[in-house]
Amino acid sequence: MEWNLEGVVFLRPPDVYIGTFDNAKMQARHERQMQDKLAQIKDALDREADPLKAMKILHVKDHLQFLRNNLGQFRQAGRLEEAVLVVYGRLNSPFSSGGDVEGWNDLFAVCDPERLYALGEPVAFTSATVYRGSVSGLARSLSWTPDRQRAEGFAERWKDPALGGGELCEVDIVKGDVMVYLRRRHEDEVLLKPAFIASAEIRPFRGKGM
Repeated sequence: MEWNLEGVVFLRPPDVYIGTFDNAKMQARHERQMQDKLAQIKDALDREADPLKAMKILHVKDHLQFLRNNLGQFRQAGRLEEAVLVVYGRLNSPFSSGGDVEGWNDLFAVCDPERLYALGEPVAFTSATVYRGSVSGLARSLSWTPDRQRAEGFAERWKDPALGGGELCEVDIVKGDVMVYLRRRHEDEVLLKPAFIASAEIRPFRGKGM
């Protein structure tokens, strides 16, 4: 299969040492190993027809670039929505924005909403309050949780100003605001629609009765 590999890096540290050696023989051996590794990766990609499996052959840092390069193949294979969730889940966390917000919004925009929704759990509520604990300044992320204690734990972890300062936020949602409801990494995660979160009334969590 022919893939668009523009901007993709093939070496897979720490599998292959990417430094240099002062000893000429060791350096020559090192370069042969790198070329062998590169040939193995290229050969595996050439033989793989499934875009999601092809993406996983590469180093995880290359997944987003590969996905963007080959959106048409992912869509044609019915793997686009799953791939976007895989890459988003790896690059986003309570302490990392995972990259350009508009870039993620664009990727979710090209997904089929029904396919995306079907990859998650059914949304049982009509309305709910969801929470986000993260480094300060990342409240407009798409990722939230109905588990307040879990969100509090993330905010507590990063409360030290030297680590970015933690904050706990909440927002009221209805079922229609949810792109997909996921259960993974021992937690419930709600990905909210970009159009909603862009203008949502996000509040600092003050506790009950406040």
